[in-house]
Amino acid sequence: MIEEVTRDEVVPLRHEVLRTGLPIETARYPEDDSPQVFHLADREPDGTIIACVSFFPEDLGGEPGWRFRGMATRESRRNTGVGGRLLEAGVDEVVKRGGTLVWCNGRSAASAFYLRHGFKIISDEYVSGPRLIPHYLFARSLG
Repeated sequence: MIEEVTRDEVVPLRHEVLRTGLPIETARYPEDDSPQVFHLADREPDGTIIACVSFFPEDLGGEPGWRFRGMATRESRRNTGVGGRLLEAGVDEVVKRGGTLVWCNGRSAASAFYLRHGFKIISDEYVSGPRLIPHYLFARSLG
């Protein structure tokens, strides 16, 4: 079941999936304190979070937009559709809040996922993060 959760509920999965071996503080983002941020998660029936994502307003090249970060799915649940459902639930919430553009710095290895969900690659490939992992800038117009 997808629901809005707190930052503290998503940090452990962000850390496990995106920042393995690094200090847990690296899984806490400055944007988590934005008054408009919302965190979504999907849970197993026992309450275990299996996927998460955080959305917050951030312009893209001067155009009003909503950025998402910290999208993570537990390895055992990847390729089951949970990540896509979670992303689309976040996009739906952005639309309810008046947003017309969503974007992210996404790992290059996840390109097929983002493209499948209507995103376009709008940058050259670059490296980012503490491990210098290849990324692209992905964006999707909602208007």
